[in-house]
Amino acid sequence: MVPILVRMSVEIVMPKLSDTMEEGTILKWLKQVGDTVARGEVLAEVETDKADMELEAAAAGVLREITVHAGESAAVGAVIALVEETGAGADTPHAAATTSNAAPKSIAAVPGRPAPRTTGSGERGPRPAAAAPPDGKATPAARKLAEERGVDLRGIHGSGPGGRVVTDDVPAERPSAPEDAGRVPLVERHELSRMRQSIARRMSEAFRDIPHFYVTAEIDMTEAARLKDALQRSELFATPISYTHMVLKATALALARHPRLNASYGDGAIELKSEINLGMAVAVDDGLIVPVIRHVDEMPLADLAVAARRLVEQARRGRFGRDDLSGGTFTVSNLGMYGVEAFTAIITLPQSAAIAVGAVQAEPVVRDGAVVPGQIMRFTVSADHRVTDGAGSAQFAAEVKRLLENPLQLLL
Repeated sequence: MVPILVRMSVEIVMPKLSDTMEEGTILKWLKQVGDTVARGEVLAEVETDKADMELEAAAAGVLREITVHAGESAAVGAVIALVEETGAGADTPHAAATTSNAAPKSIAAVPGRPAPRTTGSGERGPRPAAAAPPDGKATPAARKLAEERGVDLRGIHGSGPGGRVVTDDVPAERPSAPEDAGRVPLVERHELSRMRQSIARRMSEAFRDIPHFYVTAEIDMTEAARLKDALQRSELFATPISYTHMVLKATALALARHPRLNASYGDGAIELKSEINLGMAVAVDDGLIVPVIRHVDEMPLADLAVAARRLVEQARRGRFGRDDLSGGTFTVSNLGMYGVEAFTAIITLPQSAAIAVGAVQAEPVVRDGAVVPGQIMRFTVSADHRVTDGAGSAQFAAEVKRLLENPLQLLL
């Protein structure tokens, strides 16, 4: 009997690229139907609720079908394309006749390098959309909004990275007629970007579902300030040590000794996490993003500074790898650089606690019975009352305070 070669169709599905991702928007297909695809090769650029990502092919073969086109969205797990596998193990001789239209198997596209913030369509055939700027730099949401409002995006310089047009740049309506000149709109409406929609949804859920309570403490940062300045003068570390780095390290060490705050609540049980992965809240143009540093309790302070600086730079460019946005077990939010004295943070689901850090300020302190100049920092622990109580949070706060007031321990 003559062998028949069978080619397996692989379903490429929308992967979950962050803890909060529920759907993604295809910004651009980099491969067209009929193109050969190598394993690990970039197939498409996807916009998530937090950043733009590149998706890599998890199978080698030929791209046979695109089911979600540029500008269209799909839920996590939805099929976005079909790849007909080739290569070793794909073409298999069978003694019995087998149809080449075998049932496809599903496989998630592999997230790869962070995506350049560009848009456009890689599939054959035009897709109807609002007229975009000449260089094509407009988000799918901006193009959709412009189409609804009848606005031509050509000539609009975007406020996004590289001049990219975002929803806030789309005028509320077509340019007014001359007789309308001089009228002042009573309401200026701004559509939420995908990131702000995600923030609104997640923060509402967290504040509604988690019974928050707060513990505030003061830390004498005088010794920490001296250590920071001494390390900077010594030039021992390639990346200068900041108060944020010290707080991250102290928080991780304190969590190792008080694991109840490095946990989550679900289905009537408390899950203690085996890793200490700290989310670091970073302000960006359109909201807030929380990249994650892993195994912070095990990292030397110098390595922690490098990792934190890398994530801040990536956050401001909106460019991440998959692991940078998932797996956080506790969140640190620092507004001290804005001169904020104290504030409270909303816990990030499914975590059970967070810490909000204020500015280090010169204040008089009592030391050995005398009033002397000091450097004071206030911080507040937000905790889930289902997971821990006031005493447990106070003990955790006291450990953070002890470590930062004796900062040489952070270098051990």
